[in-house]
Amino acid sequence: MTHTPPGGAPDVGVPADLAARMSVGEQHEWLTAHLRRHPVSRRTALRGGAGVVAAMGLASAPWTLAACAQAAQAPVSVVGRHLAFGADPQRQVAFAGELTAAPPAGPVVVDLGHDGAFGTTLPVEVRRLVSQVPQADGAIRGSEQFFVHARADGLAPGERYRYRFRLPDGSTTPEAEFTTAPPPGSTEPWSFTAFADQGVDTAPPSGRDEYANEYTPDDTRRTMTPSTALVDRVAAQRPAFHLLAGDICYADPSGHGLPERSDGGSGFDSFDPTVWTTYFGLIERSAASTPWMFATGNHDMEALYDDNRARGASHGYGGHAARLDLPGNGPAGCPSVYAFRYGTVGVVSVDANDLSTEIPTNAGYSGGRQTAWLRDTLTALRADPGVDWVVLFFHHCAFATSRAHASDAGVRAAVAPLCDEFAVDLVLQGHNHQYERTDPIRRGRAAVRAPDGATVRPETDGTTYLCVGSGGRPRYSWQPGETDRYRGHPGPDSGTTVASYVALGEDAQQPEQIDWSQARYLDYAYVTVDVAPGPGRTTLTVRATTDTGREIDRVVLERRSPM
Repeated sequence: MTHTPPGGAPDVGVPADLAARMSVGEQHEWLTAHLRRHPVSRRTALRGGAGVVAAMGLASAPWTLAACAQAAQAPVSVVGRHLAFGADPQRQVAFAGELTAAPPAGPVVVDLGHDGAFGTTLPVEVRRLVSQVPQADGAIRGSEQFFVHARADGLAPGERYRYRFRLPDGSTTPEAEFTTAPPPGSTEPWSFTAFADQGVDTAPPSGRDEYANEYTPDDTRRTMTPSTALVDRVAAQRPAFHLLAGDICYADPSGHGLPERSDGGSGFDSFDPTVWTTYFGLIERSAASTPWMFATGNHDMEALYDDNRARGASHGYGGHAARLDLPGNGPAGCPSVYAFRYGTVGVVSVDANDLSTEIPTNAGYSGGRQTAWLRDTLTALRADPGVDWVVLFFHHCAFATSRAHASDAGVRAAVAPLCDEFAVDLVLQGHNHQYERTDPIRRGRAAVRAPDGATVRPETDGTTYLCVGSGGRPRYSWQPGETDRYRGHPGPDSGTTVASYVALGEDAQQPEQIDWSQARYLDYAYVTVDVAPGPGRTTLTVRATTDTGREIDRVVLERRSPM
């Protein structure tokens, strides 16, 4: 029996035959013992050429002595800016970025203001992250990164603010703007966007090519760089916020336990922390102004950082504690589990790694705290007269079809009964690299048919589940004999009833004939959810748009609003 099937979780330097039988915590213990036996100082790392990179923001800089010398001469700046909401998006926003070198002497701050002037100075916390990655040849690859974080509280609801990072020498980042959540009772329409399984299209600062960037020859319905194209579309749209349902940047590009290579090409596998730098640079044109809210997927479990518990993170999430700012109002020890309310919509991030039977590396780590918290949170949201809509987002799918992962039995068992009980309106999932929308589901079956353009009433019809793992990584395939089904392309043999399976364990699958797969698109797409508040009638219009800008699917969710 293995804990992690090939491709299931990042390889961080543990020999593949051992890693397959280890949890994240066990992998971390192996790494710690290995590094004790092979101590690496900054000087020896540099002399060996692996490099401790001080200039992660230099997109072309490999981990070499030349890069470090270049970094020492360059002025320090902040790159890869990204925003996140706090627990209260009306009043709380977090600012983050990465320094291109070690922190300068003197404070880094955030200037914040609105109405054309900066009136507030926020202190910045610098979080240092050292990554030492054992390689297949016995070498140690190292990096040293510095992330800057600030938080604003007490903001005014529905207000536009502008900000910039300022360094001790007086230099600043470009100014950017954001808007807080609207005050209670607002009837102004707004939108949010979502996808999952994104990654990057370009080589990271280490200079390595990416296995995950190889697309199949028949993959002709896409832009040349789908991950970048989707960010461009979200940036142009300026939604209120963006949800990413796990598998964020793929610092591990393949997950197959293969040897590390530094000369490009395919067939390598090694955790590379500089991919995060490339990723934040990719999304900055959107995330510097639009809060990006992350859930965690299987490729986001990073055993290298398992002992970083300074902010309650373990189970491979210590790197996230250094890089990301999440609301932090979930159960203890579950950093990527949280909830927030924006307008009349309650949004809940669930950590499916805790629930998965297919990839049980982190399964059960919360000891049941997450599901208990989820029940309490859904109870509170449904009791709140200002909340019309409840949206969940997480990685492993409760309901989806594909040849690669399909549906996860553990996630379905934990989440679906709660969705039924609390009439959850919309669930956004990742993991399967495709777009798929279900008919509204109750008790595991389609309650009503909801073809393209239909109107769904979740109170009576059930929960609509979307798989949006179409954010940029190479696509998967459908089950044998099944085809696409989207606007204008129903597929010759593919209806709403198709063959699929439920993953019962690492190697165990239970076939099922399902009746709920309404829309399917095996390429790159994101979802826009247009919110039209009451009074009287309120709607969520869910639209799927490809990376080339073509709308391929739409459904309207409708509720009565007491507002």
